[in-house]
Amino acid sequence: MKRRLAAIVCAAALGVTSLTGCASGKQETTAGTETAAAAATEKAADEESRAEAGGETAASQEAAEITYWDTVGSVSDREAKLAMIERFEAENPGITVKYEGMEGEAYKTKIKTVVSANNLPDIFGYWVGEQFKTLVNSGNVEDLSSVFEEDTAFRDTFVPGSLDAVSYDGKVYGAPTSITCMAVWYNKAIFEENGVEVPKTFEDLKGVINTLSDKGVTPIIVGAKDRWPLLGWYSYLAQRIGGVDLYNEVCSGDKNFTEDAYVQAGEEIKALAKKGFINGCMSVDATTAEALFAAGKGAILITGSWSIPTFTEDPERAKDFSYFPFPVVEGGKEDEAGYLYGGVANTLAISRSTKNKDAVVKFLKYMMSEEEQTLSVERTGTFSTVKVSPKEENMDPLAYQFSQYVSDGVEGFIPYTDQALPPEQAENLLNALTAIVAEDNADVKAELAKIK
Repeated sequence: MKRRLAAIVCAAALGVTSLTGCASGKQETTAGTETAAAAATEKAADEESRAEAGGETAASQEAAEITYWDTVGSVSDREAKLAMIERFEAENPGITVKYEGMEGEAYKTKIKTVVSANNLPDIFGYWVGEQFKTLVNSGNVEDLSSVFEEDTAFRDTFVPGSLDAVSYDGKVYGAPTSITCMAVWYNKAIFEENGVEVPKTFEDLKGVINTLSDKGVTPIIVGAKDRWPLLGWYSYLAQRIGGVDLYNEVCSGDKNFTEDAYVQAGEEIKALAKKGFINGCMSVDATTAEALFAAGKGAILITGSWSIPTFTEDPERAKDFSYFPFPVVEGGKEDEAGYLYGGVANTLAISRSTKNKDAVVKFLKYMMSEEEQTLSVERTGTFSTVKVSPKEENMDPLAYQFSQYVSDGVEGFIPYTDQALPPEQAENLLNALTAIVAEDNADVKAELAKIK
């Protein structure tokens, strides 16, 4: 699975049309195309007949108001979504999109509330993995298999293998949107001013942290209030110490979080919190952390390409930022330092109770169109699950450099831990890390033993 995800990323970056060993995404046949065309013709004729009989116009048939929810990480992210909606509404008179964007933790809470009331928005973004599977199992998510079966041209725009992330029991429940990963971002100016260099090992990194701290510079900014940013540190440490196989075994439930490598990772993050993390990190959320880093208030931040628009908003400051892979841990799995934390990360899904499915599907296809996905990739450097060919001249240099780093340098992925775990276990993990970071006397192993 990890190497398949690496292949998916490379394909997304290069805009290739097929991958050896990933043929499941390419199933179009001539007969299938003719059948789809015939069905489309028949449907169009039927709609025209009904319109004439009822004296309705095509525009009035399509008139609908649909609700769209998603997470939003920054002002620029929100503005980009609103601009996309404006373009869609201009091309589709009569369809109005009511958008609501929320910060990640608030979004998780609100989704849980509306699921229990069977009142999901018409279309919404979500994370893939066990959390999405749980949502699907609740019966609230529309089966989109027919959308992909009837429109093979749409289906075949996706990188082969990417639909697997949202498929269960032979059915497709979403349109995966992005392939993301997290790296260690740093402020080059702060490093140079304080005479420190990009670390190759975790011991080197601790040396950098100590030097910066002793000079009164905040070494690490982390939005611990939202909890999930702690996973960037913890998951990388666990993998660098214990390796990919153990990581996958823990995520699958075959082993638990009291394995030596995971306890050691917990002890290391506890030590980092005491000297390296920004003061009051438990009151800093992810969006604020990103803004503080972009403003030069700290030297290091673990985040993903979704933060690049914030880093590059000020052209003068943009040149100060760069990234490096999470360092090897000496004595750990040093030969697996080419793995990145991430993979197919997000999806769009449709509520099973929507009353405007045709309009919602039209909006989904618009968002996942090659044109819109190209704009998104060029804006952020985040890989799309749609095969696109972004142009370097349309991208910020930092976004382009990061996209090339991922496509050329990735050995494989370790999945986002909170997405790979069942929701209750993911919640227990986030609570355990919060206790480890926030409580001076926390027993690391005892806290990790609560993750069940």
